[in-house]
Amino acid sequence: MAALDFKCNDCGEKFFEIVNSSNRDKVVCPKCQSKNIRQVFEGKCQTSRSSKGGSGCGGSCGTCGGCH
Repeated sequence: MAALDFKCNDCGEKFFEIVNSSNRDKVVCPKCQSKNIRQVFEGKCQTSRSSKGGSGCGGSCGTCGGCH
C-alpha cells in the first residue's frame, strides 16, 4: 500500500489516496468524481524508522528540513 498524491485534470483538485495495485485504477477525484486524474509528486520528505533506529530519509530531497 502507498499514499499517493493526485491532481484532477478536470477541476484541478489536489488530493491523496492510499492505494494498492488492485485499486489504483479505481481512484476518482473526491470533488467532481472524475477519473481524469494524474499522479503528482509533491516533494514531501517522509521519514520512517528502521529497526536499527535510523531514519528512512536520505536527506537528498530539496524540501528536507532535517528530518534525519
